[in-house]
Amino acid sequence: MKTENTLKIGILGAMLEEVLSIKELMNITKETVIAGRTYSEGTINNIEVVLVFSRWGKVASASTTTTLINKFDVNSILFMGVAGAVSENLNIGDIVIGNGLYQHDMDARPFFDLYQIPLTSTIVFEPKTADVEKGKQAAERFVNRIESYFHADLLSKYSIFKPVVHTGLIASGDKFIADPKTHENLGYKSRENITLAVEMEGASVAQVCEDYQIPYLVIRVVSDKADHSAAVDFQSFIADVASKYSSGIITEYLSNRI
Repeated sequence: MKTENTLKIGILGAMLEEVLSIKELMNITKETVIAGRTYSEGTINNIEVVLVFSRWGKVASASTTTTLINKFDVNSILFMGVAGAVSENLNIGDIVIGNGLYQHDMDARPFFDLYQIPLTSTIVFEPKTADVEKGKQAAERFVNRIESYFHADLLSKYSIFKPVVHTGLIASGDKFIADPKTHENLGYKSRENITLAVEMEGASVAQVCEDYQIPYLVIRVVSDKADHSAAVDFQSFIADVASKYSSGIITEYLSNRI
């Protein structure tokens, strides 16, 4: 039975390959199917976790997050996945820790400001600074040890040489963005932050967690550059690289938790 002070982390991923790589780290005690999703309960490094493949998009991730909170009583949420670069400063294989997340397809004007969640004052969801810092430290440990996770030839294949960990804004929306011109419209700024990356789930996970007052963190691996000058095969990148990033970062993240 989980006590008030016991950490129990709900881990989500929008790519099955990433979730399966994390699952290999687990000591699984139980699996439950709800609404077509398999929730795997168990431990990683003696820390209670519940792992699930959320599927793509804001509705899918919000529904899955709600189930993790209500049915499995998790008290922290961690979302792992890939994202496209918006900032030209990002390269393939870089990691973005979201210190702010917003929904780039939320537009209820003229009743509310662009990106503002209706009937709230919120545009950007901001996870706790301490959680962002823990995620950043775990990601930095991973990149510092990346050669222990990957063969050099594989990293070279995807032009990953010296990956960098960034913190900044992540934009979420129900559209797979592959057109560099679209990036020009993802320039929301908050507290001197600029949008670094775009994906399809993070801000909806954040919104649910804010509603339930549950700590959360979104960690993304950059799968393509903003100008698409170094395009890669997306599915191969997920299988070869992103899946190992997910399990590696989770290993580093949970190996230093108290």
